[in-house]
Amino acid sequence: MVSTKKASSVERGGRTRSARSREAAAAARAAARHRGHSLAPEHLGEVGSAAVLAMSIMGLAVFIAGIAMIVFGVTTAARYGSTPPPNAGELGQGQVLGGAGLAAIGVALLGSALAVLADLRRSRPIAALMAAAAAVLSAIAVVRVTTLGIGDPILAGALAVSTVIFAATAVILARRSR
Repeated sequence: MVSTKKASSVERGGRTRSARSREAAAAARAAARHRGHSLAPEHLGEVGSAAVLAMSIMGLAVFIAGIAMIVFGVTTAARYGSTPPPNAGELGQGQVLGGAGLAAIGVALLGSALAVLADLRRSRPIAALMAAAAAVLSAIAVVRVTTLGIGDPILAGALAVSTVIFAATAVILARRSR
């Protein structure tokens, strides 16, 4: 049996289906607008995720530089050829120890950045503290490079840039997340 009566779009609550779907779409748009960027984790936001990315890249670079210093210190005696000086074993000792320290700092920076990215409890203040410590150490290195002997302007410039990056990361991670 076919009815000639039109179907009513009014539901029990007095609202039409189209009104209900418009409200749901508006709520979905409002929720999507809050997020910011599709690749930025919601707990960090865009600026926080950029800071964590910079910190992880810088941590990896510091780790690689530490490994390079260790290799350079271990192979110091081999650079003298057939007759190395009597204290050749001691010449690279400072570079090996400094490289080990630099590699440890790089691992700590990378680990703390990944912990913030994974949203581990109390990882954000620890990462901010790590970035601040790296900024201070980098600033000390800038002063040391520029005051020792002739100095290396390229190394001093790179260290100054890393100081700014670490300081900005520390400030961004230290502020409260919204």
